[in-house]
Amino acid sequence: MLWSTLQWLLGNLSTQKITQQKWLLRGWIFAAPLGYIAVEAGWIVRCVGRQPWALYGQIRTADAASHVPAGNVLTSLSLFAAIYSILFVSTLYFGSQILRKGPNLELPVPGLDDRPAVETTPAEFVPDHRPVEAQQ
Repeated sequence: MLWSTLQWLLGNLSTQKITQQKWLLRGWIFAAPLGYIAVEAGWIVRCVGRQPWALYGQIRTADAASHVPAGNVLTSLSLFAAIYSILFVSTLYFGSQILRKGPNLELPVPGLDDRPAVETTPAEFVPDHRPVEAQQ
């Protein structure tokens, strides 16, 4: 992020110069899974952080253990595994479709055209004829 911000401040992220930033583009690709890793690491830290209380004798192990039946734990774990597997396969499938299709090179480059992408006309001014009490 800092490297991207520095390149942006230096003006190296323009459409003409971005292709010269090979290492930055590779860094963006390798940074893609970092959000997922951060979420998983947070869950691990939270769950592991509960254990020292039982290990150092602050609470009994029986009090630290969950009273949820094993069947419920297996069900929720199975559902999470199934949902994450579906999301993973979907991401791979749709990502590969986007990469195979490639960019649409017929689109105009943003910023090079002076005309707007959508034709617009300014709105007509209509004065407010409501009583003063109703105007806010």
